Amino acid sequence: MLALFIVSMSGCHKYEQIQILYGKVESLNMSGLRSVDVTMDVGLDNPAGKIIIEDAYGTLKHFGKVIGNVTLAPVSLAARTSASYKLEARVELAKTMSLMEIMRFADIRRLDECTLDVSLRGKASGIRMKREYKDIPLKKLLEDYNNEKI
Repeated sequence: MLALFIVSMSGCHKYEQIQILYGKVESLNMSGLRSVDVTMDVGLDNPAGKIIIEDAYGTLKHFGKVIGNVTLAPVSLAARTSASYKLEARVELAKTMSLMEIMRFADIRRLDECTLDVSLRGKASGIRMKREYKDIPLKKLLEDYNNEKI
């Protein structure tokens, strides 16, 4: 979701040059039976101005059926630096998902069939921005991440 916000700032060439240097999941903690708290360590090279993500929310769907929601904790990216950031997110499964349906997603290839709707609010160099995206193939986001270039 963070990558989408940064890419949406295409009016400034420097924002297009932001790169993911590395990324790894540091922890996965169950929070009840239907949600997981995820902490990620992500290295970013930001040659542009300060970016603040105040609100990031996503809906994960499989062939149009809602399977879960993702919420990213607020994060601030320092201007013109390469730095490591701790990103925290919560993934909550939809109440309509049965245990059998959840188990099907143990096969990682199923994620290729998923899409994501995303709503982002924040500031880039002091300018308020809001972006919404619909039906983004999760496979594309994972490929962009694996290519390490936003």
